[in-house]
Amino acid sequence: MTTITARKKIIKQYRNRRVILPIIISVYLLAALFHICFMQNNDKIAILGFHNVVRDEVKRQEYPYNMWVESESVFRERIAYLYEQGYTTWTMQELYEWKCEKRKKPEKVVVLTFDDGYRSSKDIIAPILKEYGYRGTTFVVGSLVKQADETSIYLSEEDLKDQETMEYYSHTYQMHDHYNHEYAVDHFSKQQLQKDYEQQLSITDCSYVAYPFGHYNTEITSVLEENGVKLAFGYHENRKASKTDHAYTLPRFSVNAYTTMDTMKAMLESE
Repeated sequence: MTTITARKKIIKQYRNRRVILPIIISVYLLAALFHICFMQNNDKIAILGFHNVVRDEVKRQEYPYNMWVESESVFRERIAYLYEQGYTTWTMQELYEWKCEKRKKPEKVVVLTFDDGYRSSKDIIAPILKEYGYRGTTFVVGSLVKQADETSIYLSEEDLKDQETMEYYSHTYQMHDHYNHEYAVDHFSKQQLQKDYEQQLSITDCSYVAYPFGHYNTEITSVLEENGVKLAFGYHENRKASKTDHAYTLPRFSVNAYTTMDTMKAMLESE
Protein backbone atom coordinates (compact mmCIF):
# COMPACT_ATOMS: atom_id res chain seq x y z
CA MET A 1 0.00 0.00 0.00
CA THR A 2 2.82 2.31 0.87
CA THR A 3 4.40 1.73 -2.52
CA ILE A 4 1.13 2.37 -4.37
CA THR A 5 0.53 5.57 -2.40
CA ALA A 6 4.07 6.78 -3.16
CA ARG A 7 3.62 6.05 -6.83
CA LYS A 8 0.35 8.01 -6.90
CA LYS A 9 2.07 10.90 -5.19
CA ILE A 10 4.90 10.87 -7.72
CA ILE A 11 2.45 10.70 -10.63
CA LYS A 12 0.45 13.61 -9.22
CA GLN A 13 3.61 15.71 -8.82
CA TYR A 14 4.65 14.84 -12.37
CA ARG A 15 1.25 15.85 -13.75
CA ASN A 16 1.38 19.13 -11.84
CA ARG A 17 4.77 19.85 -13.29
CA ARG A 18 3.53 19.10 -16.78
CA VAL A 19 0.82 21.72 -16.28
CA ILE A 20 2.82 24.32 -14.37
CA LEU A 21 6.07 24.19 -16.37
CA PRO A 22 4.52 25.29 -19.70
CA ILE A 23 2.74 28.11 -17.87
CA ILE A 24 6.02 29.29 -16.34
CA ILE A 25 7.76 29.11 -19.71
CA SER A 26 4.93 31.01 -21.41
CA VAL A 27 4.99 33.76 -18.79
CA TYR A 28 8.76 34.04 -19.13
CA LEU A 29 8.58 34.28 -22.91
CA LEU A 30 5.85 36.90 -22.75
CA ALA A 31 7.87 38.94 -20.27
CA ALA A 32 10.96 38.68 -22.47
CA LEU A 33 8.95 39.72 -25.53
CA PHE A 34 7.47 42.67 -23.70
CA HIS A 35 10.94 43.73 -22.53
CA ILE A 36 12.33 43.56 -26.07
CA CYS A 37 9.42 45.56 -27.50
CA PHE A 38 9.65 48.11 -24.71
CA MET A 39 13.38 48.56 -25.16
CA GLN A 40 12.99 48.96 -28.92
CA ASN A 41 10.36 51.66 -28.48
CA ASN A 42 12.29 53.27 -25.63
CA ASP A 43 15.50 53.38 -27.64
CA LYS A 44 14.27 56.03 -30.07
CA ILE A 45 15.11 59.71 -30.05
CA ALA A 46 13.05 62.76 -30.89
CA ILE A 47 14.98 65.14 -33.14
CA LEU A 48 13.18 68.48 -33.18
CA GLY A 49 13.59 70.82 -36.15
CA PHE A 50 13.09 74.57 -35.64
CA HIS A 51 13.77 77.58 -37.85
CA ASN A 52 13.83 81.26 -36.87
CA VAL A 53 13.06 82.79 -33.46
CA VAL A 54 12.47 86.53 -32.99
CA ARG A 55 11.56 88.91 -30.18
CA ASP A 56 7.86 88.91 -29.36
CA GLU A 57 7.23 92.42 -30.69
CA VAL A 58 8.96 91.54 -33.96
CA LYS A 59 6.82 88.45 -34.29
CA ARG A 60 3.65 90.49 -33.78
CA GLN A 61 4.63 93.31 -36.12
CA GLU A 62 6.51 91.57 -38.93
CA TYR A 63 5.76 87.84 -38.88
CA PRO A 64 2.27 87.35 -37.37
CA TYR A 65 1.33 84.55 -39.80
CA ASN A 66 4.73 83.14 -40.71
CA MET A 67 4.84 79.60 -39.41
CA TRP A 68 8.63 79.37 -39.68
CA VAL A 69 9.19 82.31 -37.34
CA GLU A 70 8.50 81.67 -33.67
CA SER A 71 8.32 84.18 -30.84
CA GLU A 72 10.99 84.20 -28.16
CA SER A 73 8.47 83.65 -25.36
CA VAL A 74 6.99 80.53 -26.96
CA PHE A 75 10.42 79.11 -27.69
CA ARG A 76 11.48 79.74 -24.11
CA GLU A 77 8.33 77.96 -22.90
CA ARG A 78 9.29 74.91 -24.97
CA ILE A 79 12.82 74.79 -23.55
CA ALA A 80 11.59 75.34 -20.00
CA TYR A 81 9.20 72.41 -20.43
CA LEU A 82 12.02 70.13 -21.57
CA TYR A 83 14.06 71.14 -18.54
CA GLU A 84 11.19 70.69 -16.10
CA GLN A 85 10.51 67.21 -17.48
CA GLY A 86 14.13 66.17 -16.99
CA TYR A 87 15.26 66.08 -20.61
CA THR A 88 18.90 66.37 -21.56
CA THR A 89 20.11 67.40 -25.02
CA TRP A 90 22.59 65.66 -27.28
CA THR A 91 25.12 67.05 -29.71
CA MET A 92 25.55 65.57 -33.18
CA GLN A 93 28.56 63.56 -32.02
CA GLU A 94 26.59 62.03 -29.15
CA LEU A 95 23.74 61.15 -31.51
CA TYR A 96 26.24 59.58 -33.90
CA GLU A 97 27.79 57.49 -31.13
CA TRP A 98 24.33 56.24 -30.14
CA LYS A 99 23.61 55.34 -33.78
CA CYS A 100 26.91 53.40 -33.87
CA GLU A 101 26.07 51.50 -30.65
CA LYS A 102 28.82 53.35 -28.77
CA ARG A 103 26.56 55.31 -26.42
CA LYS A 104 23.49 54.36 -24.42
CA LYS A 105 20.43 56.58 -24.49
CA PRO A 106 19.32 58.05 -21.16
CA GLU A 107 15.63 57.84 -20.36
CA LYS A 108 14.90 61.38 -21.55
CA VAL A 109 17.02 62.95 -24.27
CA VAL A 110 16.20 65.18 -27.22
CA VAL A 111 18.18 66.67 -30.12
CA LEU A 112 17.50 70.32 -30.95
CA THR A 113 18.19 71.45 -34.53
CA PHE A 114 17.69 74.78 -36.30
CA ASP A 115 17.62 75.19 -40.07
CA ASP A 116 18.88 77.89 -42.45
CA GLY A 117 21.33 79.71 -40.21
CA TYR A 118 19.39 82.70 -38.92
CA ARG A 119 21.24 85.17 -36.70
CA SER A 120 18.73 84.34 -33.98
CA SER A 121 20.64 81.09 -33.46
CA LYS A 122 23.37 83.17 -31.88
CA ASP A 123 21.45 86.17 -30.51
CA ILE A 124 18.32 84.55 -29.06
CA ILE A 125 18.37 80.77 -29.19
CA ALA A 126 21.88 80.03 -27.89
CA PRO A 127 21.52 82.30 -24.80
CA ILE A 128 18.25 80.57 -23.87
CA LEU A 129 19.78 77.11 -24.30
CA LYS A 130 22.80 78.14 -22.24
CA GLU A 131 20.56 79.13 -19.33
CA TYR A 132 19.37 75.52 -19.12
CA GLY A 133 22.70 73.89 -19.86
CA TYR A 134 21.46 72.72 -23.26
CA ARG A 135 23.18 72.35 -26.62
CA GLY A 136 21.79 72.80 -30.13
CA THR A 137 22.79 72.39 -33.77
CA THR A 138 22.20 74.95 -36.53
CA PHE A 139 22.42 73.84 -40.15
CA VAL A 140 23.60 76.82 -42.20
CA VAL A 141 23.24 77.61 -45.90
CA GLY A 142 26.79 78.43 -46.97
CA SER A 143 25.95 80.96 -49.69
CA LEU A 144 23.83 82.97 -47.24
CA VAL A 145 26.62 82.94 -44.66
CA LYS A 146 29.08 84.09 -47.31
CA GLN A 147 26.91 87.10 -48.17
CA ALA A 148 25.99 88.04 -44.60
CA ASP A 149 26.99 91.34 -43.06
CA GLU A 150 26.03 93.20 -39.87
CA THR A 151 22.55 93.99 -41.22
CA SER A 152 21.78 90.47 -42.42
CA ILE A 153 19.26 88.18 -40.74
CA TYR A 154 21.70 85.32 -41.37
CA LEU A 155 24.82 84.32 -39.49
CA SER A 156 28.20 85.47 -40.74
CA GLU A 157 31.38 83.41 -40.95
CA GLU A 158 32.61 85.17 -37.81
CA ASP A 159 29.47 84.11 -35.94
CA LEU A 160 30.19 80.44 -36.63
CA LYS A 161 33.40 80.50 -34.63
CA ASP A 162 31.61 80.39 -31.26
CA GLN A 163 30.39 76.81 -30.84
CA GLU A 164 30.16 76.66 -27.05
CA THR A 165 26.38 76.22 -26.98
CA MET A 166 25.43 76.03 -30.64
CA GLU A 167 27.20 73.83 -33.19
CA TYR A 168 27.11 74.69 -36.88
CA TYR A 169 26.92 72.18 -39.71
CA SER A 170 25.74 71.97 -43.31
CA HIS A 171 22.42 72.86 -44.92
CA THR A 172 24.32 72.77 -48.26
CA TYR A 173 25.95 75.74 -49.97
CA GLN A 174 23.28 76.81 -52.47
CA MET A 175 20.69 74.05 -52.70
CA HIS A 176 18.14 75.76 -50.50
CA ASP A 177 16.27 76.78 -53.63
CA HIS A 178 14.10 75.59 -56.53
CA TYR A 179 14.96 75.46 -60.22
CA ASN A 180 12.16 75.21 -62.77
CA HIS A 181 9.80 74.18 -59.98
CA GLU A 182 12.15 71.36 -58.95
CA TYR A 183 14.09 70.97 -55.74
CA ALA A 184 17.66 72.07 -56.41
CA VAL A 185 18.93 68.69 -55.26
CA ASP A 186 16.93 67.04 -58.07
CA HIS A 187 18.06 69.61 -60.61
CA PHE A 188 21.80 69.27 -59.88
CA SER A 189 24.03 66.62 -61.43
CA LYS A 190 26.22 64.49 -59.19
CA GLN A 191 29.21 66.61 -60.18
CA GLN A 192 27.34 69.76 -59.17
CA LEU A 193 26.33 68.17 -55.87
CA GLN A 194 29.98 67.36 -55.21
CA LYS A 195 30.98 70.95 -56.01
CA ASP A 196 28.28 72.26 -53.68
CA TYR A 197 29.63 70.01 -50.92
CA GLU A 198 33.18 71.30 -51.48
CA GLN A 199 32.00 74.92 -51.42
CA GLN A 200 30.22 74.32 -48.12
CA LEU A 201 33.43 72.90 -46.63
CA SER A 202 34.93 76.39 -46.90
CA ILE A 203 32.14 77.65 -44.64
CA THR A 204 31.58 74.97 -42.02
CA ASP A 205 32.13 71.37 -40.97
CA CYS A 206 30.08 69.03 -43.18
CA SER A 207 30.20 65.94 -40.97
CA TYR A 208 26.45 66.37 -40.48
CA VAL A 209 24.01 67.57 -43.13
CA ALA A 210 20.34 68.60 -43.13
CA TYR A 211 18.76 68.44 -46.57
CA PRO A 212 17.04 71.67 -47.68
CA PHE A 213 13.27 71.18 -47.34
CA GLY A 214 14.09 67.69 -46.03
CA HIS A 215 14.31 66.46 -49.62
CA TYR A 216 16.98 64.04 -50.84
CA ASN A 217 17.67 61.49 -53.57
CA THR A 218 20.15 58.70 -54.28
CA GLU A 219 22.61 61.09 -55.94
CA ILE A 220 23.01 63.31 -52.89
CA THR A 221 23.21 60.39 -50.46
CA SER A 222 25.89 58.88 -52.68
CA VAL A 223 27.91 62.10 -52.59
CA LEU A 224 27.61 62.26 -48.80
CA GLU A 225 28.73 58.67 -48.43
CA GLU A 226 31.74 59.18 -50.71
CA ASN A 227 32.78 62.17 -48.60
CA GLY A 228 32.47 60.36 -45.28
CA VAL A 229 29.52 62.31 -43.89
CA LYS A 230 28.40 60.79 -40.59
CA LEU A 231 24.67 61.59 -40.49
CA ALA A 232 22.13 63.41 -42.65
CA PHE A 233 18.62 64.54 -41.78
CA GLY A 234 15.27 64.85 -43.50
CA TYR A 235 12.33 66.92 -42.24
CA HIS A 236 8.58 66.62 -41.74
CA GLU A 237 8.73 62.84 -41.15
CA ASN A 238 7.32 63.56 -37.70
CA ARG A 239 8.57 60.42 -36.02
CA LYS A 240 11.43 59.53 -33.73
CA ALA A 241 14.77 58.35 -35.04
CA SER A 242 15.81 54.77 -34.42
CA LYS A 243 19.07 52.87 -34.86
CA THR A 244 17.54 51.01 -37.81
CA ASP A 245 17.09 54.24 -39.79
CA HIS A 246 19.61 54.80 -42.56
CA ALA A 247 22.37 57.15 -41.41
CA TYR A 248 21.56 59.54 -44.27
CA THR A 249 17.80 59.63 -43.84
CA LEU A 250 17.25 60.33 -40.16
CA PRO A 251 13.79 61.78 -39.45
CA ARG A 252 12.97 65.00 -37.65
CA PHE A 253 9.85 66.51 -36.16
CA SER A 254 8.79 69.87 -37.57
CA VAL A 255 8.29 72.36 -34.74
CA ASN A 256 6.97 75.72 -35.94
CA ALA A 257 4.85 78.65 -34.77
CA TYR A 258 1.67 76.62 -35.27
CA THR A 259 2.92 73.67 -33.20
CA THR A 260 1.10 73.77 -29.87
CA MET A 261 2.74 72.72 -26.64
CA ASP A 262 0.44 69.69 -26.49
CA THR A 263 1.56 68.67 -29.96
CA MET A 264 5.20 68.99 -28.98
CA LYS A 265 4.57 66.90 -25.87
CA ALA A 266 2.97 64.24 -28.06
CA MET A 267 6.08 64.23 -30.26
CA LEU A 268 8.28 63.62 -27.24
CA GLU A 269 6.07 60.87 -25.86
CA SER A 270 5.40 59.09 -29.16
CA GLU A 271 6.88 55.69 -29.95
